[in-house]
Amino acid sequence: MEKREGVKPVLRWAGGKRRLVHRLVKLLPREWNTYVEPMAGGAALFFYLGPRRALLADINPDLINFYRILKSDTSHLVSRLASLHASRALYYKMRDKKPKSKLGRAVRFAYLNRLCWNGLHRVNRGGSFNVPIGDRRPKKLWDPQALYQAAELLQNAELLNADFETTLQCLKGGDFAFIDPPYPRGSQGGTGFNKFHEDFFAAEDHKRLGKALRELSRRDVLLMITLSASSRILKHYPAFLTRHYLNGKSLMSAQRESRRTVREVILTNYDPDDQKAAS
Repeated sequence: MEKREGVKPVLRWAGGKRRLVHRLVKLLPREWNTYVEPMAGGAALFFYLGPRRALLADINPDLINFYRILKSDTSHLVSRLASLHASRALYYKMRDKKPKSKLGRAVRFAYLNRLCWNGLHRVNRGGSFNVPIGDRRPKKLWDPQALYQAAELLQNAELLNADFETTLQCLKGGDFAFIDPPYPRGSQGGTGFNKFHEDFFAAEDHKRLGKALRELSRRDVLLMITLSASSRILKHYPAFLTRHYLNGKSLMSAQRESRRTVREVILTNYDPDDQKAAS
């Protein structure tokens, strides 16, 4: 396993795992081949670990385009971003723009992400970004050194714009997948989701993911999945997955659903304690 602290994520991302990273690393498998995130978002765990071989994927084309430009055209991207300042007027001007170049799209995406409300990526039915500006107006929008460090880590990653099902088909035995689906927030019945893209991640998607996890386990792929600890969601996932409940500041593990009220649960198809013992 390649455990070495990398950098903080360069994007703000609603539901991102930046604050949970130090708990996640305690549950990592001892070793793996390729590190995979099929729903990358802010990719907090990837940037923390800095794996030598990785696959980052997401259904959001603007997100993946940003990472590709950061990886391949770092100096131009950093230069363009450094010329921008926090401004309400500029934010809405940028939001209305439709850049044709990949670099222009990456600049627009990064600027909106930096200043939008709560790091939320949401689009309307026409596919246009419609999140209002937030209250933050930092004098310095980006740390160039952090962008260059992130770009260096991305040199070891293949970047794919695809649905999670397509991405997971690429995995082989010994690979490790960290899967972080969108959580339900304020949704009717607790099974709908904020629109991070044109498509919802709804109950049917959880069923698809649960089915994919069964097949991946048969192929000896190592799995870690973060979910809302809702019975309506967990019922779509294989019972053989070990459940590690997050309740406040304590992390508890159990094979069966806890009777306590919890906010999040992490599923693994391996026992982290056995992995540690083996090391």
